[in-house]
Amino acid sequence: MDRATPARGVELVPDTPQATAATAQSQGGGTPPPAGPPRDEAPDSAPAKRRIRFRLGERTAASADTPRYDRRPGDPTYRPLKIYTIDPSRRRDEGQTAEINVPFEPLDLGPAGFRFEVVRGPDGPFGAYADVNLEEPRLLITNGHDPAPTDPVFHHQMVYAVAVNTYAAFRTALGREIGWGFEGERLRLVPHAFEAANACYVREHGSLEFGWYKVEGGENVSLPPGALIFSCLSHDIIVHELTHAMLDGLRVRFDRATNPDVGAFHEAFADLVALLLRFSYQSVVQNIIHSTNGNLRREGDWLRFVFELAHGKGERALRVIDLEGIRKYDEATDEYDRGTVLVSAIIDAFVTIYTRKAAPIIRMATGGRNALGDDEIMSAELLAQLTHIASRLAGHLLTMCIRAIDYCPPVDIAFGEYLRALITADHDLVPDDPWAYREALVDAFRKRRIFPERVKALTEDALLWEPPPRFVQVPGLDFGALRFSGDPGRAASAREVIRQANLVGRLVCDSEIMEFFGLADPDDPQFRKGEVEQPIVESVRPSRRVGPDGQLSFDLVAEVSQRRNVAGGEGYPDFTFYGGSTIIFGSHGEARYVIAKSIKGEQRLQRQRDYAMRAGADVYSLQSCRHERRPVPPAGAAAPGKG
Repeated sequence: MDRATPARGVELVPDTPQATAATAQSQGGGTPPPAGPPRDEAPDSAPAKRRIRFRLGERTAASADTPRYDRRPGDPTYRPLKIYTIDPSRRRDEGQTAEINVPFEPLDLGPAGFRFEVVRGPDGPFGAYADVNLEEPRLLITNGHDPAPTDPVFHHQMVYAVAVNTYAAFRTALGREIGWGFEGERLRLVPHAFEAANACYVREHGSLEFGWYKVEGGENVSLPPGALIFSCLSHDIIVHELTHAMLDGLRVRFDRATNPDVGAFHEAFADLVALLLRFSYQSVVQNIIHSTNGNLRREGDWLRFVFELAHGKGERALRVIDLEGIRKYDEATDEYDRGTVLVSAIIDAFVTIYTRKAAPIIRMATGGRNALGDDEIMSAELLAQLTHIASRLAGHLLTMCIRAIDYCPPVDIAFGEYLRALITADHDLVPDDPWAYREALVDAFRKRRIFPERVKALTEDALLWEPPPRFVQVPGLDFGALRFSGDPGRAASAREVIRQANLVGRLVCDSEIMEFFGLADPDDPQFRKGEVEQPIVESVRPSRRVGPDGQLSFDLVAEVSQRRNVAGGEGYPDFTFYGGSTIIFGSHGEARYVIAKSIKGEQRLQRQRDYAMRAGADVYSLQSCRHERRPVPPAGAAAPGKG
């Protein structure tokens, strides 16, 4: 994805100071960036610096083309719809179903909205059935179809409602619309795509595809032979696979399995979003609080990812959360097991913070004791209060986990770097942290021996990403010079995004400071000719966040990368290596954080080559599956779903 192709025929702005300034004036974007050197450069009388040419990635302008529905006067805020919150095989008193408020938008048949379109599969188990119309007056009155595994129309409603609800969580956390990793405005949701105990995101189809199968009798199977099992009826599977698609849209180079953490991070992040979003449903949380008597460290089914998809095969659980930290990060080699260590760390922190918040209320309810006895019955009032605490806390942590993606490096993600992203993103918005969320996260990572590289201590101040080594500011990226469409979370046009990207490119390709950003001059004599390609500005996206005290924070998040084609030798094949950085710009256009992975990092390069030789991995398959584990393709092979 290195072609500098603008969206919808928009011409790229030449990366020259004069052209960039002219574009700013033509867009009415306030004071254009100066044609001369930035404020931290030498005066005009100094010798001219060498400017390195750069390119814009094919997704650069996509953020301006992301459609959305702007509510009109008289529109409802939400569309209530019914879903399964847990699998249909579970009991209703466990919180099996719920009615959720899906952000309102007008719908075509399918249903099809602005970001999602539900379509029939090629050969589903139900044969022909009527078009799904959620605008039908009867359904508007009854809040949609009732949950029913045998009703294919409900299947369409289920995948649409859960997908829109998940997308809304990402949009709220990041303060912007999220683009896809493929060309097109809508992600296709296919409830009955194929017959298999599986589900996957397929980038080349621009779709989430859900499987189904018939249960065969067996000793450990708790469902009748011949029963139909549908992955599209599992809330967690829908969220998990959609999260893969969202992560693909948020990070261009995260599909490259450059170290063991990359594939594991994909799986862990998707599991985390699914689990924490499940905790937003009061009926589910209430059942968990009741079954554990308010003590979430007590063993329970909620610590297991159990799916009807697995029940039909006689399996008990696909992932088991370890709150005690028995499984260590450096002992897990399989990507699913390694990912479960990360999930366990976040959920461990969740339980620690919940226990901290719940303790005063439990003491008041019990006359000073910190916990209820095993045989003690919890009052309805205490149950309601603890449910409220756990549900709100899950929402806070979900927002933290999603928001941290903006603070991750653009390539070669590692678990320790995700911890630093979590700490920095939260510290930016909540400096005081009265309930010690960040302390709980650090302790949970420490317990599992997840340690970031190059930090002096595992403390909050040491884990924060550092600002650039010298002050750098881009006047054309300050808040007053930006043009928006409706609100600061959406750029005015593709030309405006390209203007911003050109300003970022000019900054990072200044030969004197480009190493700050993990980049190198392609003509540097230490490289062979053609080894290092031009830097690419992959994306420039706004980030609008609201803190707990109502304070508004506005940043721009830029992603730049560079490719290095390393020749083989000494038993190694030819190898593709990436460097670059994520840059967080403040409201005055200043570079607040530079999260870099150097293209000159020889030690990192050697680790990646060794890992590729050992694991046979070059790209991570985005067709990640809940039930079946597909092998990683050999080095140099294209990943399924990679366009």
